Amino acid sequence: ASKEFLSDATDIENFNNEVQTFRASCPSCMHECETHMKPVNIPHFKEVIIMSTVCEHCGYRSNEVKTGGAIPEKGRRITLYCDDPADLSRDILKSESCSLTIPELSVEVQQGTLGGRFTTLEGILQQVYEELESRVFSQTSDSMDEQTKGRWLAFFGKLKDALDGKVKFNLIMEDPLAGSYIQNVYAPDPDPNMKIEDYERTDEQNEDYGLNDMIVDQK
Repeated sequence: ASKEFLSDATDIENFNNEVQTFRASCPSCMHECETHMKPVNIPHFKEVIIMSTVCEHCGYRSNEVKTGGAIPEKGRRITLYCDDPADLSRDILKSESCSLTIPELSVEVQQGTLGGRFTTLEGILQQVYEELESRVFSQTSDSMDEQTKGRWLAFFGKLKDALDGKVKFNLIMEDPLAGSYIQNVYAPDPDPNMKIEDYERTDEQNEDYGLNDMIVDQK
């Protein structure tokens, strides 16, 4: 059962923890449906909770990741230079507070977009491609002028080339709560293509996340 609902979450699992299942209302059709929940230990990072909901009535599907533990003193920016098609299979944990940018592909995913995801780089790119393509061409194609349509087609062409491993690019993940992760395939040694920077959160960010009135773990 765990493999079925973790199919997009790679093979990193802790099989000593059983899948917990509970019934709740589907957020789409409000019928009762099952939600599965499982702790997953990510090596060299932390334990997270993966939650999966599948509705048998309307087909609604949802996969989310919840991170816990103490909030680090600083935010974290991770930059990965992807110069090999094998990089597409790297595991990625993108928390809800994390933004994702790929300058070479003109991709920018703001905080809160896509929710918490534990997948692969290919999985993230595929989701961005599918959701944007559906939104752009199904809702606005009739009123879109040829110049705008051409720009979108060029954008999706570059994204498709990235999915096919044909272009090199930088993936930048910035998380004020430092709850996101990109797999280091050289672990425990440093990854020559990955740069990790810890940075001071702004007062505005601390206020947004309710941290000004909290004691932050500085370990």
